[in-house]
Amino acid sequence: MKVNAVIFDLFGTIVDGFAASSVGYQEQFAAALGLPLDELNRHWRQLTDRRTLGDFQTVEASIEYVCSMIGASVSTEHMTGAVNIRLTLTRHALMPKPDALATFESLKAAGFKIGLLSNCSIEIPIVWPESEFAQWFDATVFSSRERIKKPAAEIYHLACDRLGVKAEECLYVADGENYELAAAAQVGMQPVLIKTSESYSEVRREAREWQGVTIISLSEISRIISHD
Repeated sequence: MKVNAVIFDLFGTIVDGFAASSVGYQEQFAAALGLPLDELNRHWRQLTDRRTLGDFQTVEASIEYVCSMIGASVSTEHMTGAVNIRLTLTRHALMPKPDALATFESLKAAGFKIGLLSNCSIEIPIVWPESEFAQWFDATVFSSRERIKKPAAEIYHLACDRLGVKAEECLYVADGENYELAAAAQVGMQPVLIKTSESYSEVRREAREWQGVTIISLSEISRIISHD
């Protein structure tokens, strides 16, 4: 079936991995809260799944919770500083890969719809509207807003519904974290792995084993579509 839409993953796909963007910010985050860095990081990581699934619908709520885990109180001033650091980090993380914007422009010019499907905490949808990406995307699905995450089939169907297309009409481009490509194929999408420097990490086991369509840059998407 003809491709009418391209749905992208976020981290490792159209931006670099979040860890690469966070260097230096966690130290600032801990300092703003007056907490030991190692202890804050340990408890913050324990909340990853809950943050991704939208248990905390504000940045303040997640910070308050992690502070309660540690047994620390946070003043209004410290909270404001910590929130600003988290949002600054998120803006920094939402820097497009070098060929991303040109790829979106090419896809839009050719009449394709563009969607985003991301497992992420609430900071991403808060900052997204001011990012360079916002103008190019016809629909976005953030796990923290929807309270469901990949690889659940429902979240893929939701992305298709918002774009107004069938799953079979969609290319799904991602870096293969937690078997997201296999899940996309199961709902009928046409999955494409983008290989990155993180493709061989443990959480991206799917990328190491992937036998399907593979690209190493976003600019290759136009070539794939032209062959359909």
